[in-house]
Amino acid sequence: MRTFALALALVCSSMAFGQDFMLQGWYWDYDKDGCNGYSGPNWADRLNDQVTTLGEAGITHVWLPPMSRASFGACSNGYDPKDLYDLGEYGLGRTGFGTRAEVDALIASLTQGGMEAVADVVYNHRDGGAPEDNPAVKAYVETNYDGGGEQPFPSDRFRNRLPLGGTYGAGDYYIKISSKTQNFGPNRYKFYATVAGVDQPFQGRIDETEPNGGGDCGQPFDDVQLDQDLIANLYDFSGCYTDEFKLTITDNDFLASGDDLLISLTNFESGYSDHRIYDIYYQPTNGNGFNVNLADLKYETYTDFTQLPSAQGGMNFENFRPNSTNTNTTGLNGDEESLLFFYDVVQANPSSRQVYADWSKWLMNSVGIGGLRMDAVKHFPPSFVGQILDDLHDNNLTPGMVVGEFFDGDANKLAGWVNAVNASKTKSQAAVKVFDFTLREALKQACDNGGFDVREVYNRSLRDATNLTGFNVVTFVNNHDFRGPGEAVMNDPLLAYAYIMTNNQLGVPSIFYPDFFGTELPNAPQIDLSEELTQLMSIHQQYIVNATSVDYLNRFGTPYTATYNSGVSNQAMVYQLRGAPGAAEVIVAINFNDVPLDIQQTIPGVSQFGAPLFTEVTGNAPTSTVVAEGDQFQINVPAKSYAIYALTAEDVVFNAEAGTWHATIQDAVDQADSNLATDLYVRPGAYDEAVDYSAKNIHVHIGFPPTDETGDTEE
Repeated sequence: MRTFALALALVCSSMAFGQDFMLQGWYWDYDKDGCNGYSGPNWADRLNDQVTTLGEAGITHVWLPPMSRASFGACSNGYDPKDLYDLGEYGLGRTGFGTRAEVDALIASLTQGGMEAVADVVYNHRDGGAPEDNPAVKAYVETNYDGGGEQPFPSDRFRNRLPLGGTYGAGDYYIKISSKTQNFGPNRYKFYATVAGVDQPFQGRIDETEPNGGGDCGQPFDDVQLDQDLIANLYDFSGCYTDEFKLTITDNDFLASGDDLLISLTNFESGYSDHRIYDIYYQPTNGNGFNVNLADLKYETYTDFTQLPSAQGGMNFENFRPNSTNTNTTGLNGDEESLLFFYDVVQANPSSRQVYADWSKWLMNSVGIGGLRMDAVKHFPPSFVGQILDDLHDNNLTPGMVVGEFFDGDANKLAGWVNAVNASKTKSQAAVKVFDFTLREALKQACDNGGFDVREVYNRSLRDATNLTGFNVVTFVNNHDFRGPGEAVMNDPLLAYAYIMTNNQLGVPSIFYPDFFGTELPNAPQIDLSEELTQLMSIHQQYIVNATSVDYLNRFGTPYTATYNSGVSNQAMVYQLRGAPGAAEVIVAINFNDVPLDIQQTIPGVSQFGAPLFTEVTGNAPTSTVVAEGDQFQINVPAKSYAIYALTAEDVVFNAEAGTWHATIQDAVDQADSNLATDLYVRPGAYDEAVDYSAKNIHVHIGFPPTDETGDTEE
């Protein structure tokens, strides 16, 4: 008699969903043909050659860099998206990532290999549009911005246009520039003037001559030519915060039928500035001089995306900040309104939402993308993400991976973003995730700061510090943003990976391409972890996947005693995973110390198995097996290493009537009393179809016996 069928079906169903592992399949300034001295295959082709390796290693998702045509050209990393629909086609050659044909081939290979391509989507900003008159920026700069809490519109994102050929033509132009609030006067800037309709050779660079405040300050002015860089500074410490430049235009310098004088005031070094043209005096070649009507001075931004080669994804200045609807209300400050990156999209504009919804659908339907890594989500409303996901749902699309990059160390803000997105979507069943920056910082401290108490790591994950579960989180050790001196995990990053790849409660682990392939990067150690990370993925899938709980055995205030023969508690992490179909118990120990870890650790619950034999499955520990004596367990881990001890399903078959544990189900059946109805409790995976149960009155149950403290028995 057998009553295992339903339970076995349930277990097999749960085991069908393995643990996801994502590879960030690129790094900052990844190789691009013809860039930074590199000559070779495009990155999409390079990744395509590695698809088999990634699939065999256990990778399930590959995060690709931004693939759209970028404003900075084919050497760009893609975070300056210009033509969203141009993935390296329309006669313009490759993007930084590759050609459209190479992208298609890569995604086809990933799909065939059972992996999902995750697109890096930039919904926050755009760059590289055609110039257009922008009355909203003009109103903001000239009228609405006064420095009373607002931030200036970056002067390197607009230029001034004065029509020539009518009211204004040949003559001298005395152009006066100041910092509107005088708070940005010390910033150096570049003055450059040209005429749109007549090409002239570049006239080189000159520096201003102080004092040059002009007539408003009773000072001289500087002469400047068309097509010449003039490097200037508004703050001359004389009480005058003005620069005046005399620009001479002849009849031969412009088209009399209609032309434009174009003037740029761009930041020369760093920082935004509120310098602007506040007056122009025009002295014609013939006639009386007069002040230019500043209503004739236009402000142009590069925000016209309506004439792109793809003819899709059109936007204009009304899709960006400031626009006609918010010039009076925006301060260009705060996380959602600061102009940190190029032209800042107003997601609340219905046409903006439609552009990005259509693009997202196209990526999934036409390109074959299966997941979305959303860039800079801190800088636009969470409701926008919910709307995008609901729109995808309406088109029968549910991304398998949705993860937002909310670059912040505040765990509550990260959790708040996930909760806000989930609250805003009304239809989509997509599991929204966020990168765990708080855990990453703790892991870096554990690896790089010898004085850091590594037990703090237990408290820093989003899973342990907030109301999020691992279903809402992607964990990581390194990524493209941590590329400055000392920003990468510099020492033993494998220990950090060991934690995120063995604790399945934390979220989906993400592996950084250079860490897997040993790529040499500036400011980071070069280390090939492919063998170790592949083993960790295999161990996870075999012993840890679908574990239902984790217990941090050496946490602060732990009730479990431990005797340290070598090593110290504040440099060790010891935790227990339970409920996995592949193993009854898993004990993980990570040693961050530079001496071996040798401890006698109390392990709750293992005494119920008698004296079970654990196998150390990494090969790192000095002994390959450990017998638990009661609740006591001997752990040995080399310096700067880790060990994983697994009590496999085959070691735990329980005869409820006899109260005995058996190593195999065949042994349990052989020893069962044929005159007595017997209940055998079998760990998932231990049931053996080849065993003959018919000769004895045996009931087989999948799971722990009813008295087990986990209470997860299934019948």
